[in-house]
Amino acid sequence: MLSGNVFWCLALLFLSNGVLTLSRRDGSQELIHKIPHLVRQPLPETEGPASPTSSTSTARPIPYVIVMEQSATREQIQDLNNRLSTEAAPGSLEAETSKRTGLVVFFKADISSAQADAIEKLPGVGAVTPDLSPEEDQPPTPSAPQSSARPSLTPRQLFGKGRSKSPLTGVRNPAHVRLQMPAAIELNVISQPPGSVRAENLPGFGYAAEAGKGVTIYVIDTGANIESPEWKNMKGSKSFIYTPGVEKTETDPEGHGSCMASKVTGQLFGTAKDANIVMVKIHHKEKGLASTLSALVEISNDVYEKGIRGKAVVNLSLGKYLTKKQKSSVTAFRLLLATLMTEDIVIVTASGNARKDGFNKLSDYPALFGRTSNLIVVGAVEEDGSRSPYSQGTAKELTTSAPGEVTCASAKSSTTWARKVGTSFAVPAVVGVIAVWLSQDEHAARLQVPGKVAANVKAMVKEFSYPRIKRGPPVIWNGIDPRGLACESPKRPGDAGSGCRVTVDPPASARPPRPPKPQWSDNPQGFQRVFEEDGVIGHSYVDGWDSSEFDVKGSIEQWCLDRCTGKCASVFIYRILQYKNGKYNEDYFCTTYHTKWSNDYVQSGVLVADAGVAFKLSDNRGLGVTSSSKQPQMSPDAGNLFVVGTDDFERFLKSCIAVP
Repeated sequence: MLSGNVFWCLALLFLSNGVLTLSRRDGSQELIHKIPHLVRQPLPETEGPASPTSSTSTARPIPYVIVMEQSATREQIQDLNNRLSTEAAPGSLEAETSKRTGLVVFFKADISSAQADAIEKLPGVGAVTPDLSPEEDQPPTPSAPQSSARPSLTPRQLFGKGRSKSPLTGVRNPAHVRLQMPAAIELNVISQPPGSVRAENLPGFGYAAEAGKGVTIYVIDTGANIESPEWKNMKGSKSFIYTPGVEKTETDPEGHGSCMASKVTGQLFGTAKDANIVMVKIHHKEKGLASTLSALVEISNDVYEKGIRGKAVVNLSLGKYLTKKQKSSVTAFRLLLATLMTEDIVIVTASGNARKDGFNKLSDYPALFGRTSNLIVVGAVEEDGSRSPYSQGTAKELTTSAPGEVTCASAKSSTTWARKVGTSFAVPAVVGVIAVWLSQDEHAARLQVPGKVAANVKAMVKEFSYPRIKRGPPVIWNGIDPRGLACESPKRPGDAGSGCRVTVDPPASARPPRPPKPQWSDNPQGFQRVFEEDGVIGHSYVDGWDSSEFDVKGSIEQWCLDRCTGKCASVFIYRILQYKNGKYNEDYFCTTYHTKWSNDYVQSGVLVADAGVAFKLSDNRGLGVTSSSKQPQMSPDAGNLFVVGTDDFERFLKSCIAVP
């Protein structure tokens, strides 16, 4: 009797006309939006260019990409150009040229498979492949809630096999460090030092003061929302590059690129807050191979024109994902990536999200290039450091990992944040860490070796990655230990930037007693207390107020309740307590809601927040607690956004900021 697996395979074989293929997700999946990706077309097992399977297809021109060898001469390229000018379908011939060499890197033309076979044999030609078509891929399934049982953390002396003498044990903070406090937990993970400390218990996200200044990050993606506060507040330069055929507008039709930009150079969610960013916009519906190859050539040209060799990093986590059978396409892709890396441009890509479909190991390109090249491959982990259930790649295959479920900028709104998940969203955190390293003089001798920058950076990424839990995959660490740090200056609401200069915070035993928490009333006039907890802050509110902006003389509780007017139905209050300059600074944040109170309105794990309390209007009998969950609940009806008042929430997250 046939097993279920064998029967399933035979059924697929029958339905696919004898070609067994498997559909999978790539590294750009997210919670809600569908992202168009490359069709994994079954191609014959040949070394030459793939040709359509129809018996009449040899005479029908279709789009092909012809990539030249790096060693191709000007004469060889000109001969091919002359040939394509006569053989290609009228008006179809295009060429991408390197500004560094003045030579064509690749051609795109509509030719027949017979013509493609002949061209592939010409001297100087590296690869000939059909330009593949896109399809709509299904969004990933959000990971299941984590177990309440916490895994044991990896002690400093035990992380990684045979790593007890790792140089990480001797890493010390540089002379100038900044601290973002509080920060999203996925950022805390990036500056989580070896040792028994959980990310949520760190004071915030620590990073080197250079923060990527002078380094340019190229994001190959769908664009960016320039109205987002994350984009507007970026400190470095911001620009767009448009690939052929893409709409030349500073927009993001899908939302993928806006999140990526936010996670690399965003002031709230980025890991390289002072780096420059270039959005390399590709067609969001027709992301064929030629589109990605054009993006790579444009990046190479931009790096050359700006003279920033060795100071450029590429975020490649939305593009072409090719199977092993697509040999000619794989060769073309490899040639372009290799060219950029020899030009000292660092490239980082995602491992893929098909683990739940049975693909534990890497299965697609470009991730598979990481085995034999200096391409950096990033997998995804949960906030505790455990491998995400969708993330492909074994420890040997991956260069590193980073949190794959993130908060970031929205594509369509300037007043909301997005929550997304997938290995592609782990990539920008690593890209940002690399940009910061490239901006630090202390790493220049190690990294900035002409012709070896990509290799040196990959080696450093591996060295600075360690598992956060036993048997977990190695996760990137930026080399900064934020423990014991605090902001030098008292916070000033509205200050620019998202980091502050720091001083070493004395241990808790040397501090004065914490100010007592306020005693909240059970039933203040017109209201009823419905929730109380430490370590949480509010979101999804209509309006928010910071007590530091008011001269509050009396009760904080009454001050907040007085803000509840008009359509207000409930309020939430919490305290931000920070130890600075030998004393505690105490401020309160008040948020109001037009709907009944829900515990979904709180975000947990904020170390500097306590005394959180919610009140509802007592004369609104239908109001009350509707959920015990601490995390925002997302559904298809709600899109992929959980609503957060960005002006106020941004002001809160910047509340510890002092301009350096």
